[in-house]
Amino acid sequence: MATPPAAAPPPAPVVPPPAATPYPQAVAAPPQAAARAPVPAPMARAAGKKTRGAVFWIGAVIVLMAGALVLVSTFMSWGTGPRGYLSLSGWDWFDIGKSGGGGAGDVVNPFFVYSGGYPMFTGLCSLIAGGLLAFIGLLMLLARSRALGGIAIFLAVISLGMAVTNLTTILRTEGISLGIGMYLFMVFSFLSIVGGGMSLSG
Repeated sequence: MATPPAAAPPPAPVVPPPAATPYPQAVAAPPQAAARAPVPAPMARAAGKKTRGAVFWIGAVIVLMAGALVLVSTFMSWGTGPRGYLSLSGWDWFDIGKSGGGGAGDVVNPFFVYSGGYPMFTGLCSLIAGGLLAFIGLLMLLARSRALGGIAIFLAVISLGMAVTNLTTILRTEGISLGIGMYLFMVFSFLSIVGGGMSLSG
């Protein structure tokens, strides 16, 4: 007796494909894209400005103040005689040089007096040196320029050289003692060198 044929398996159900979304999903930009974003103009200008450290600012202020005190020292006593008599300021020495005169081999002018082997720079020199140092210090603060520190050092070395020359002349002169103005002239000329060096390194 013949066996009946096996029944065919039922057909698999047809699943429709997912419907396409009307708008594609946004793809996040890679982090490199944000790094390449243009910098706004005000921020770029601010970044281009000169920045200086605290050492620079302190040095510039020292140059400004020291120059002003060198200038002030012109009108203070550079040397005094016994018991405080015959006190001469830097400006008094300018008046002496302006008056001229002197013997053979002497040099007498508003800037410098040389007589009998005793050189003396007058108060006009300290006035100019102090004024220039104070002006350079002010420019450093306004322009934020390290290069001006080198100019300040150059001027301060000249100022200190004049102060030391005057100091040795006063100390060699019998019966004359140093006045407060000469101390200020010398000390603050030296401090101007320090301030200029700080500005250069700041």
